[in-house]
Amino acid sequence: MGSVEVLDVLIVGGGPVGLALALDLGRRGMRSTIVERNSGTGTDLQAKASVIDERTMEFCRLLGVRDDVANAGYPEDLPGDTVFCTRLNGHFIGRLVMSSAQDRELPPQSAEMLRRCPQMWFDPILARAVVRQGKADIRYGVELVGFDQDDNGVTCRLKHVNSGTAEEVRARYMVACDGAGSIVRKELGISFDGKNLGYAISAIVRVDLSRYHSFGAAERYMFISPDGTWGNFTTIDGRSLWRFSVVGGSEKIDLANFDMHAVLRKAFGHDDIEYELIKVVQWRRSQFTAEKYHQGRVFLAGDAAHTMSPTGGHGLNTGVGDVMGLSWVLQALLEGWGGPGLVAAYTTERRPIALRNGQGSTRNFSIWIDRSGRDKVLDDGEDADEQRRALGEKMAANMRQEFQSLGLALGYSYADSPLIVPDGSSAPLDDPDIYIQTARPGHRAPHYWLKEGQSTIDLFGTGFVLLRFGPDVEGDKRIEDVARNVRLPLDTFTITAPEVAKLYERRLALVRPDGMVAWRGDVLPDDLEGLVDRVRGVSLSTKHQ
Repeated sequence: MGSVEVLDVLIVGGGPVGLALALDLGRRGMRSTIVERNSGTGTDLQAKASVIDERTMEFCRLLGVRDDVANAGYPEDLPGDTVFCTRLNGHFIGRLVMSSAQDRELPPQSAEMLRRCPQMWFDPILARAVVRQGKADIRYGVELVGFDQDDNGVTCRLKHVNSGTAEEVRARYMVACDGAGSIVRKELGISFDGKNLGYAISAIVRVDLSRYHSFGAAERYMFISPDGTWGNFTTIDGRSLWRFSVVGGSEKIDLANFDMHAVLRKAFGHDDIEYELIKVVQWRRSQFTAEKYHQGRVFLAGDAAHTMSPTGGHGLNTGVGDVMGLSWVLQALLEGWGGPGLVAAYTTERRPIALRNGQGSTRNFSIWIDRSGRDKVLDDGEDADEQRRALGEKMAANMRQEFQSLGLALGYSYADSPLIVPDGSSAPLDDPDIYIQTARPGHRAPHYWLKEGQSTIDLFGTGFVLLRFGPDVEGDKRIEDVARNVRLPLDTFTITAPEVAKLYERRLALVRPDGMVAWRGDVLPDDLEGLVDRVRGVSLSTKHQ
């Protein structure tokens, strides 16, 4: 019997979350291996996510794929509008107006704007970047079938899908990015609590939709009846590929007896349609969250840790946020400068974000299925016209948050993490629509343009960063010495722009490798060893408050 291959990190699942983790680990000099049971990345058209929010675009900037995502091929001039109607040749109800990418203004709080990049483009972009980087091995057609762990690592049993050949590898750490049905989560016995929101059916359709309506260009056309929203067309590529979704209900639908062509004719309003039905899939809309995100040397991320309704596009983005918060932890553990507190803090930090974003997504879906004020939408006459007008205004106002939620994307906080040193300041408003930048410990370090093309966020992402504000701030080499003694990576930058100093509100700020503020103050504490130990998970004392 040959020797067992030993890996630093085994990533189970080669979707966007697993690929982002491998890419960020590689950027930190860490090697990893991805096992993905499918035969490739982006080899099949997917009726999946397409919204890449502002925070994930900031991460793409860090990972070196920002331009690839921004220029992936989605039309810059396509309005982001949603049209509410009874069918494509039926009654117009209203319109939610959203700017196209070329007309959208960059938010002042971020270096990036929300982008549309469907997973059939996004996943291959990440996969190609992983291959170029050369730090990760992607093994397609290989699945995890079981594992055992001990204090020193994880023994993983793999199977080659086509041949059935078994293989065993040993990993120092394993990360499950294997989706909502995660075999890893189930084998660990971690509970997955929440609620079903119903069963839906989605189809990928190739059609020139503009031939069949007079509502003008939009990203989405939602079909409303007295029973609520029953279906919608949402663009995939901004051209001829569309995802047609049927909202469904609490019971599974028998696909063998489901006539998708008949439902499409209902949406179009007539039978004379030229289209190609490419794929039909059934899926469960849900909001579930794992009780904890790790057990021993095994971590959960993405849909393996949480599911949420796609209304808002927060699932993929929350998953990428998970691994961008995990990769530096794995680096610290592998290099030996991180303590055990980092492991437990992963659940403490990321689980509340999934609950928060999941609640926002469910709130968005509740607007879809609301039946109030729509009993006459299919009728003719003045009363029906007035109901449609009022309903359209209401839908447009209430659904804006689904497409524009900067507060959810950027305003999350790790303030309750044991790795964060609170400074006694009050928490800012946490609103899905509104984001006010703050350097309060536990929050994302604020963005500010230092010069053309360079943001403060470009300073973060490798090791810890100590920011000094103002020309009168004295350089203190003591923290650099303390960090060097424990091998904690630390860079220091002095920023003299008064606008940035005002934004950060203190003369000093210590920013973590994931871009979150760990500590701030006007002077460094006397017990620098204690501060450094706390932020690296060695000491969880609170004496630096």
